[in-house]
Amino acid sequence: MPEKSRVASYIRTWRLQGGQYWNAEMICGGEYLTDLIISFALINKEDGHSIYIPELKPLENGKPAFDIWNETAALKKRYPHLKINISVGGWGADGFSDMADDPKLRAAFSANVCDWLLKYNLDGVDIDWEYPVGPEGGQEIKSRPEDNRNYILLLQDLRDAVDALGAKTGKYYSLSTAVPAVGWFTTANYVASAAKITDALKLMAYDYYGAWKDATGHNSNLFCNPDDPSCWSTDRALEAYFNAGAPPEKIMLGAAFYGRAFQGVEGGPNGDGLFQPYKSISFGGGVDRAQINEFLKTGSGYTRYWDDYAKAPYLYNGNMWITYTDPEHIKLLAEYAKEKKLKGVFNWEYAHDMDAELLKVLSGN
Repeated sequence: MPEKSRVASYIRTWRLQGGQYWNAEMICGGEYLTDLIISFALINKEDGHSIYIPELKPLENGKPAFDIWNETAALKKRYPHLKINISVGGWGADGFSDMADDPKLRAAFSANVCDWLLKYNLDGVDIDWEYPVGPEGGQEIKSRPEDNRNYILLLQDLRDAVDALGAKTGKYYSLSTAVPAVGWFTTANYVASAAKITDALKLMAYDYYGAWKDATGHNSNLFCNPDDPSCWSTDRALEAYFNAGAPPEKIMLGAAFYGRAFQGVEGGPNGDGLFQPYKSISFGGGVDRAQINEFLKTGSGYTRYWDDYAKAPYLYNGNMWITYTDPEHIKLLAEYAKEKKLKGVFNWEYAHDMDAELLKVLSGN
């Protein structure tokens, strides 16, 4: 990646697969990162503007389940260059539409975010509103047609607030927003305005296939396979953002560090299960890197395939079909981001790749 390119990773606030919370000693890839994004803080339903992290609520002994700020402080000691940011929102996180529609709530939200930046020695805030306006078919969280205007007002209020805080502290605080790799978002929202206000639009270039589809398909393909009935890709998503006025230097390209598993898949005409109907979703729909490595071992029963049109790998054992990412795909994605002169890359999320195998490749090392 170019010298000034950013390499960011979201990291969960909830438990890892083994039941424990992550700690600073587990983070072995800090040297590959410029930014670590704590995910997620939520909007308090009671007052409509303050934010909180569920895992930080005190237990009966008065202590939180996860003392995340001690861990982030330890990370900053190990990796002094590392910027620690807080992301507000995530899939199914409500409260944005009502808050952004009310000038007083927007101001209170912005002030509360600044309190967090100061109190916890954070370096920036990321807004992960999924999604302003919403698709034509609707969504789980509340939305309204005015979201597109209010989204920009919220981002501008936040920009003004963090810049004012920075004028007092002598520190620059970043502001980014996560955006979906879907076409409707670029027509329903003012993408160019969002790009102008923020430091980065984080393009979530994944979740192209999953339980919402009738057939198997790639989770995060770079390009389109002509046989793909959905015919969508990261390249097409990026082009939609360019056409909507988002400049490349304001876009960070997202990489999926997880896979998706489909069960009850017939081989189809090519015998590899690609773009074939399935009976159910396995592993809760998500497969991490450690599981993938087990499936790649000799004797597992899985065969690895590579879709050279899509630039994406997949696994199949005659029944289970898995879309995932590997070093070959991640290397191509990083090179693609460089070729397009993007601001950088990021991933969802660190806990899916605790050994930093994919992160090292994503960073260009």
